[in-house]
Amino acid sequence: MASLRYLNTTCAICGELCRFSIPRAVASVGSRDLDTRPAEPLRSTIYAWIKRCPSCGYCAPDPGKAREGTADVMKLPRYREQLDSRKFPGVANAFLCWSIIQEDLGVPAHAAWAALHAAWICDDAGDDVMARICRRHAADLLRRAWEQGDRLAPRAGADEALLVDLLRRAGRFREGRAVAKRVLEQNPDPLIAAIMRLQLRLITASDRRAHTVAEARRSGQVTPL
Repeated sequence: MASLRYLNTTCAICGELCRFSIPRAVASVGSRDLDTRPAEPLRSTIYAWIKRCPSCGYCAPDPGKAREGTADVMKLPRYREQLDSRKFPGVANAFLCWSIIQEDLGVPAHAAWAALHAAWICDDAGDDVMARICRRHAADLLRRAWEQGDRLAPRAGADEALLVDLLRRAGRFREGRAVAKRVLEQNPDPLIAAIMRLQLRLITASDRRAHTVAEARRSGQVTPL
């Protein structure tokens, strides 16, 4: 378990003095999941990636910072409903509130990451239904980011690899298969190709479980960079 330190900050929305316990910097040891979730010990620090002001309910990686318009988004009924929704784990609610802020402020790429992080929290809670809902939303946000010309990752094909995993784990197999085949037709780099081939096998088996990049490397005999 990572040792803790404390972050003292003033909420950028309401001015409340907040104190959060956060883990000291750690690395991951092992392969990431196909949806980029890191291995331990970094994996278990996810609860500290998002914070909620106990006074006004502002949810953000750093509540001491806020873009113009954030306070207006927080007044929206869907933000207030999400904040304390009983359908999701508490930390997932915080990530989804941050996703709402990013989406409404016109940054769907950041909103997609937040929705995916909410899915990971649901995974840890064993809540498959809510995890699937989060992944479907993340997939939709990712596509919206593309429409704006934004990408989540600089590597060619990496966004598409993430999208296929989101779709597969959400049970949208037909869509995932179509994306994977389209990418393979474009002759991607060896790792992306190996990931897409693995995804196609998993989709054929109706497998919605988590799998790792290492599995794709082994199946495609790809040398790590």
